[in-house]
Formats: sequence, C-alpha cells, structure tokens
Amino acid sequence: MIPREALSGLSQLRVLNLYYSYGGWEVQHSEGENEVSFADLECFKHLTTIGITVTELTTLNRLSGYDTLLKCIQFLYIKECEGLSHLHLSSPSGGGERLRRLSINNCYNLECLSIGAGAGNKWLPSLEVLAFHGLPNLARLWRNSVTQECLCNLRSINIWYCHKLKNVSWVSRLPRLEVIYLFYCKEMEQVVENDPTAFPSLRTISIRDLPELQSISQCALAFPSLERIAVIDCPKLKKLPIKAVNVSTLPTVYGNKEWWDGLEWDDAATKSAFLPHFMAT
Repeated sequence: MIPREALSGLSQLRVLNLYYSYGGWEVQHSEGENEVSFADLECFKHLTTIGITVTELTTLNRLSGYDTLLKCIQFLYIKECEGLSHLHLSSPSGGGERLRRLSINNCYNLECLSIGAGAGNKWLPSLEVLAFHGLPNLARLWRNSVTQECLCNLRSINIWYCHKLKNVSWVSRLPRLEVIYLFYCKEMEQVVENDPTAFPSLRTISIRDLPELQSISQCALAFPSLERIAVIDCPKLKKLPIKAVNVSTLPTVYGNKEWWDGLEWDDAATKSAFLPHFMAT
C-alpha cells in the first residue's frame, strides 16, 4: 500500500509513475482508510504525468470519472480485471490525449475494445506502444473501424496469447508503426488483408507459434522500411509477401532452416535474391 502521508508533503509533485507497479488504489476517501486514493491525486495541482496500474474493474470504472487525472495519464497498465468485457478508449474530449503506453494483461473476459469515432478527430494521438497479453476471449481488437485519424503515432504493437484473434488488419493503416510482435495466438490466420500500401514505416515483424497462420498479407508488399522479419513455429506460412524491388534493401529473414526450405516463391530469381538475407535460428 501507499500511505496517504507518503505523498501529503509533495505539493509540487509533477510526475508520479506507478506503471507496472502499485495497483491497490482506494478510489475515494474512506473513513479509517490510510491508502492513497484518486481523490488525493487530484489535489496535486502541478501534476502533469501519471503512470498507473489498475487491477480491479470497479477501480477502472471510477477512474473514468476523474477528468483531471485522465488528462495526465501517459502510462496505463490494466491487469486481471475480472468482469471486464469491453473497454472504451476515448479522446479528445474524455481524456487520453497524452496516453503513450497502454498494456492490458490477463483480462480473461475482455472481448473487444472500441475507440472514439468522428471525422477529423485524432483519437489517442500520443499513443506509441500497445501491448495485449493473455486475453483469450478477445475476438477483435476494435468494435468500430480505425480511421487514418486514429492512433497516428503508434509505433509498437505486442500481442501474446490472444487466441481468438483471426487477424490484425487494422494495423496496416498506421503510418508510423515500426514494430509488430505476434506470439502464441492459436487461431490467427493472417496478419493483414489486401492493402498494397500497408506498413510504410515498419522495421521489424516477429511472429511465433501461430499454428494457423497462412499469410502475412494476401498481396506482395514493398515494405520500404523493413529491416528484419522473424518467423518461428508457423508451419502453415508458406510464402513471404515481400517485393524484391531492390536487393540491397531486402530485410534479414530469421527462421528455421526446414521452414525456409519449404517456402514457395514466385520465381527462382526472387528466391536467389533472398537467400543471402536468411539467418537460420
């Protein structure tokens, strides 16, 4: 616990980072309770940056009522929130404009997320890192569509043990996405659908233990910034959707030698171009 007295003398407090840390929040002042609450944090008038961990659904619901805190949260970690089936992420009016990192772990009832809608609005404009671990009932990440105005600064996506996801096609619309990690998702069949302009900034894609994955993309992509691609234990993935436009800029491919030998190529020249860029794991 964090006793109220530990913060009471910090009248000029500007940064409080408890991301991946303390999560036993008292939502409001209670008689006889000495733990710090959200109401206590709202008293710090100079507070500009908050990293917070939430472990209970009631706490998460109450947090949405603290407008001042929402506007300061840059790092949010939600874990083991029993009963959480839907999470709405809002901005610009409801907080979230400054959120930079969002991690959601082991919320076993979570089925989908939704993001604010509205033409011209830049929803979650500061979000850079998105991580989902252990969400076995997450059938789709977003209930509504992700437009070009959404998640415009997202750079890294990390998805582990989200077994009901079939694809993550929405990521192809992210102009600054640099890193994708997709691990241990039993039902994922493809990464994105047909989108020839996808991934203008992607540098790294790492996929592991996706037993049903059949394609990264149905059409070949230019991947102008791609530096490395790692494939481990994806037995149904038989083709790399990478255009061999410039041999000198082809990415390094990491994978099992047996998987590499079984890949299908459009022609012998493409296979020869990629061969020097393969690294056996």
